[in-house]
Amino acid sequence: MKIAILIRHGESDINVKGILSDTIDNNMLTERGIMQAQHTAKELQGLDIKNFYSSPIKRAFDTAQVIADAFNKDVITDQRLLEIGLGKARGRRANEFKDDLYSGHITGKVREELGMEKWESLQKRVVEAIASRDGINVYVTHSDPVRAAISYFLEMGEEETYGLSIKNASMTIIDVEIGKLITLGSITITDGVREYLNRR
Repeated sequence: MKIAILIRHGESDINVKGILSDTIDNNMLTERGIMQAQHTAKELQGLDIKNFYSSPIKRAFDTAQVIADAFNKDVITDQRLLEIGLGKARGRRANEFKDDLYSGHITGKVREELGMEKWESLQKRVVEAIASRDGINVYVTHSDPVRAAISYFLEMGEEETYGLSIKNASMTIIDVEIGKLITLGSITITDGVREYLNRR
């Protein structure tokens, strides 16, 4: 059995400021972000979670620590769970890249001009991380890595996932062995999902 519970980090101070970051910086979870992580920890109670893995970036690691503490477990960092490489967009405000109609993703030629990590590279490393471990494991990461895993298992390109909004501390659960998405950006574990995971 290989079940991956992918969790986006809780709200951080740079989320509030709208700053893009892929570095192991000093960004902090907000009070709301801590409460989001605590809520997720409560939702995961009763599941037989083997290990907790995290991106080494502080906002993700701190989220993972809040959740893992509820299970009396340690957090293991995994470089493959890092945020997408932002290139020259690093440290800039997200609203610099919004167009007049839509927002949320840096697209097309702009990505190449900024030297951002290619989508296929992001997909490869995230999928390698979650496919390499047996049991039910939690992976705390960032919005784009979660979206990359979803796009891989749904056989979509990056462009087909622009409508996905991965909320802070939300859970995307994937049955890696059969390539099935169980939840997508959920903030609760329903009885049906819990039964599925316990049955596996």
